[in-house]
Amino acid sequence: MALFGPPGAGDRIARRLLAPLLVMLLLLVTVFWILFTPLRISGDSMMPGLAGEDRVLVTRGYNEPSRGDVVHIDARLIGGARGQQVVKRIVGLPGDTVGIDRGAAVVNGTFEDASGPILLDDGDVSIAEIVVPEGHVYVLGDNRPVSLDSRFYGAVPLPAIHGRLVFRFTPVTRLGPVD
Repeated sequence: MALFGPPGAGDRIARRLLAPLLVMLLLLVTVFWILFTPLRISGDSMMPGLAGEDRVLVTRGYNEPSRGDVVHIDARLIGGARGQQVVKRIVGLPGDTVGIDRGAAVVNGTFEDASGPILLDDGDVSIAEIVVPEGHVYVLGDNRPVSLDSRFYGAVPLPAIHGRLVFRFTPVTRLGPVD
């Protein structure tokens, strides 16, 4: 006499659970490794929105730049940047006029409309207006006093952008979309 049902019932239950679990695992692998690339943030240039050691998902490929997007840039393709990865926010699109007033971006004559908090310093860099060339974007870090960005190495060519940061998955206390 079986304690938990007829013989073989556990096998049927396991088979019924195994298939959906395998499908979910396959979907997770697809999402994490085919559609997105996981990335660990290092440095403080995107504080307070992104902190060092945050882990995020980055889209594979990036074709249509949009002002406000946070993007992953191949540092080897831009002059003056150190390291392998650079994460910055797009503030200027091709054809935009961008100037910097004590760290704050002035785009097409108006101060940038930031989606999140931007850290500025009154003694920060001011730069005369430039026109962003075709096929390039102007990027800045959210923590302007410590960010090495387009103010120092110029506009970034679109082929240097690997993808847009879309979701922070660790730490769990900061889980959510990247703004």
